[in-house]
Amino acid sequence: RTHGVDYARIINPMTHLNGYENFEVYVWNPETMPLLNWPEICEKYDIIYCNYFGVLEKFVPMAAVAKHFKVPLIMDVDDALWEIKKDNPAYEAFKPGSEGIANFSVFCDLVDYVTTTTPYLKNVIASRTAKRHPDIKVFPNYINLSLYDKPMEFKDTDEIVLLHHGSTTHFFDLMDKEFEEGIDRIMKEYPNVTFKTVGASIAKYKMKWGQRYVNAFGDEDVYKWISTVMPEHMADADIMLTPLHVNSYTKGKSSIKYLENGSFSKPGCYQKIRQYTELVDDSIDGYVCETAQQWYESVKKLIDNKKLRKNMGHNAYVKVKKYWQMKDHVAEYATFFKKVLK
Repeated sequence: RTHGVDYARIINPMTHLNGYENFEVYVWNPETMPLLNWPEICEKYDIIYCNYFGVLEKFVPMAAVAKHFKVPLIMDVDDALWEIKKDNPAYEAFKPGSEGIANFSVFCDLVDYVTTTTPYLKNVIASRTAKRHPDIKVFPNYINLSLYDKPMEFKDTDEIVLLHHGSTTHFFDLMDKEFEEGIDRIMKEYPNVTFKTVGASIAKYKMKWGQRYVNAFGDEDVYKWISTVMPEHMADADIMLTPLHVNSYTKGKSSIKYLENGSFSKPGCYQKIRQYTELVDDSIDGYVCETAQQWYESVKKLIDNKKLRKNMGHNAYVKVKKYWQMKDHVAEYATFFKKVLK
């Protein structure tokens, strides 16, 4: 079982790096491979690269042996955990004052380098830990189209499905006041529209919209999600919705939802926040929305215009394929790891 974050941040780039130039990468799978012998690992490999975690018992043996063998240890951080919100299932583990956030902060101090997703999150890490900017490297999320490449035949029906997909960390995002008001206007105006959320279930919306609000579940195994579950949901979808309740936590999130939606040739409306305004060409390959009026108008345009839905989804796919494939950015990782070894 592999979670989406583990895949996007470590497995996807490291799998592509393996065999590139003179790189040999061993990607550890705890379910199929034996427990790691850190002395053996440190004798064979030049760098250890890991996801973030907050468990002392897992970090200390790895870090102690790596330091003894003078093997650089690099940790990836893709969330502003110091700003975690109460709707996140990991809140109790990393809430302010917890042992988890204290350990996590120390781990950031002790590793040699930190990698992260956005310039904003880089600044957060530098402000919350002893890590300085030269020791924090930004790697945006890229997509592997050998897995995600599933452009779908345009869905030309009168029944319109609005779709949001994500983990159960998006309750506050889906209940953002501006987003809710805008979508409520859509639901009142268009009886042929259904709103579907995969992941977080919003009881308030079930009370409002009845059977026209549908909740479904994804899968905690990213490979199963990509291969079978996600295509089933995407086949139903006409318009993708990605709201974010703008705060110090969501400002650190990446724009991966656009990449995933674009890989399926789906048009979408995205929160007006830096990670999406920097990526989306508004009105060309997506819409960026902030106010209730903008959410309403953007979704309305897509509902009323089949050609616009089709063209916008196609444009998103073309952009993802041209600029955001992991295979085209392997050199960025290779350059960074060479620098670490120097």
